[in-house]
Amino acid sequence: MNHKLFSLIFIFVLFISACNLPAGTETPTSIESIATQAALTVTAAAQMPIVETPSLTPAVDITATSTDAQSNQQPNVTNTPVCNLASFVSDVTIPDNTNINVNAGFIKTWRLRNVGSCTWTSSYQIIFDSGDQMSGPASQQLINGTVLPGSTVDVSVNLTAPASAGTYKGNWKLRDQNGAVFALSTGPFWVQIKAVTQAQEEDTWPTFKNGDSGPEVRAIQLLLTAHGHNLNVDGVFGPITQSRVEDFQTDNNLTEDAIVGPETWQKLIIQVAQGKSGPEVRAVQNLLKIKFGYNIDVDGVFGPATANAVKNFQNSKGLTADGIVGPKTWFQLISD
Repeated sequence: MNHKLFSLIFIFVLFISACNLPAGTETPTSIESIATQAALTVTAAAQMPIVETPSLTPAVDITATSTDAQSNQQPNVTNTPVCNLASFVSDVTIPDNTNINVNAGFIKTWRLRNVGSCTWTSSYQIIFDSGDQMSGPASQQLINGTVLPGSTVDVSVNLTAPASAGTYKGNWKLRDQNGAVFALSTGPFWVQIKAVTQAQEEDTWPTFKNGDSGPEVRAIQLLLTAHGHNLNVDGVFGPITQSRVEDFQTDNNLTEDAIVGPETWQKLIIQVAQGKSGPEVRAVQNLLKIKFGYNIDVDGVFGPATANAVKNFQNSKGLTADGIVGPKTWFQLISD
């Protein structure tokens, strides 16, 4: 037995013995009797059963806790990247509902972005999907090179407007080297045109009158100035512009209605090309810059920058890209 425990028990027995002695009773002086009592106490203590103190730590229902945690856990979703997928960026040429003369050839160009995880190669093709094919190919090579994920590419097809006037729409898709067909996340990309006759084109010139405003009105004012009818060029069709239009119509034997419609437009427009200068050139530059977003100076001088902008514009409208602003180019500048 531990010596410290024995010492404590011995002291305890002495204390109890002292407390239980009756008053006036003589304290025993025999060391043998005290040792005997201590030995008996130790023996009794050794024979007492040992009672284990129960643990105060509460039991935990591991199964319930695990189940609750799992029910609140969000499922682990893994997004698998799509190999082939395109997104539409812009119409480089022939925006929707562009007027194209019947039987006229044109080049449609889309700007697409590779938003998939696979690189497009020269083995990829553009294919006709549905709608009006407009003499386009059933399929052709997409590009001679590669288009990395995240990059853009201009995709073009040669088409011809149908022989009959009307609205036509052709849907197109892409195909990889394994024959898998894909396009935009919303479906195919398309070209939509309005095939028109020359007579229809002349009848569809827009009309402008007192109260109108915008770059087309500014072009009218500049063209009137070029014809010798001076006025303030502010883009607002007010009383003075109305008066100048009436004077112009009188000079050209037109109906004096002060409305710039198809007949007045045909007399008002002036053909311009590189090397020309004057308010009529400024009218072209103003339309290209303000209405169509070409980054050129509006300085009234038909230089190389203006010529390039005109050619790009003509190409985008399916016109002959000769850099000359004649009736067809003026019509597209004013009408779209």
